[in-house]
Formats: sequence, structure tokens, C-alpha cells
Amino acid sequence: MAGRFDTATIKEQVYQILRQELVRQRYKPGEWLQENEIAERLNVSRSPVREALRMLTGDGLLVEIPKKGVYVRKLTEDKIRENFSICCLLEVNAIQSLHDLQTEAAEALLACLSRECTAYPDRDPWEKQAEESLHALLMWLAGNETAVQIHKKLCDQLLLIRVSALSCQSDAERSSSEHAKIVEYILEGCLERAADLDRAHLLRTQELVLQYVSRK
Repeated sequence: MAGRFDTATIKEQVYQILRQELVRQRYKPGEWLQENEIAERLNVSRSPVREALRMLTGDGLLVEIPKKGVYVRKLTEDKIRENFSICCLLEVNAIQSLHDLQTEAAEALLACLSRECTAYPDRDPWEKQAEESLHALLMWLAGNETAVQIHKKLCDQLLLIRVSALSCQSDAERSSSEHAKIVEYILEGCLERAADLDRAHLLRTQELVLQYVSRK
């Protein structure tokens, strides 16, 4: 290896690079990810590539077909609706549990909104939200670790199409406005209103994604 990575974290770094490439759609849905090609391109051995592909398969971004290889997951319209439906149930339940927020939690919500706003000059707000989105933060603040893990896996799968489906500035700005209103309702203690708006926000996002998929 030519020293591109710290050997102690090579698997994790290969994983992160491939994950970003999947989100940026370097590989198309259904495309075969070849260990040899990836290892040669990243100048690493096949072993960390194989481990990274297993991790991404566990995330639901890839699908392993026995005796054939690992492929980028294809999301059908039914699967998209299923993911959004479950995410909606989890997020609404999380919001409804956010009574008497501590100062740190309130500050975290406001900081999250600030991070989203700083993404707009780059015209790529969705990718920046992938790891630290308001939706993920709401789940984390609710404190249900199992729900957090399920929610993350579903959202990771949707990222395979969300960046392209929702990359235009008007969609991003509308999303940001809705996020700000959700946080405002939560901080005011109007949890039902926040939950209702989050539900409507996710349904609107789902329709944008479905429209995008239908045009492909």
C-alpha cells in the first residue's frame, strides 16, 4: 500500500469513501461493485475493500447475491414508500416524546439548523445533512437506540436517490424552512404541531423522490 491511509483505520476509510461515492451516485442502482477495481483505484489490498463492502451491505446500501457479487441496491417505489412510512412513524413518536427539553438539547437543535443553512452556498445541502440531519437528531434526542438504528438504515438507503431527487435549491430551501418551523414548535412545546409538520414534510419529500424515480 502506498500510504494513502492510516493502516489502523484502512477499513473504515475505504468504507467512508465508498459510502460517499454511493451517495454521489458514482455507481448506479444495480451496478456490480468489483473488489479488484476498487482495490486498485484506492491503492489498497482486497481485504479492507471486502470488509467495507460487507459493512455497506449491512447498512442496506448494497445487496449481496450469492456466487455473483455485491450490487448497489435498487429501490422500488414500494420500498421507497415503505421506508418513508416507517421513518415517519419513528420520527412522529420521537417528537411526541420531547417534553421538557434540556438547554443542551435545544442548543443542539438550533446548531443543526445552522449547519444546514451553511450547506446552501455549495448547492449540495442533502449530502451535508446525511450524517447530522435534523431527522437523525430528533431520533437521537428521543433516546431510543433501537429506533435510531432502524431509522438510520432506512435513511441511508434513501440517500441512494435523495441527493439527485432533491438537489435543486428551491426544494432545499423549502425543506430548511420546514425544518426551522419544526424546531420552533418543539422549543415552544407544541409537539403535536411539530409532529404534524414533520409528517407532512416527509410525505412531500416522498412524493418528490417518487416523481424523480418515475422519470428515470
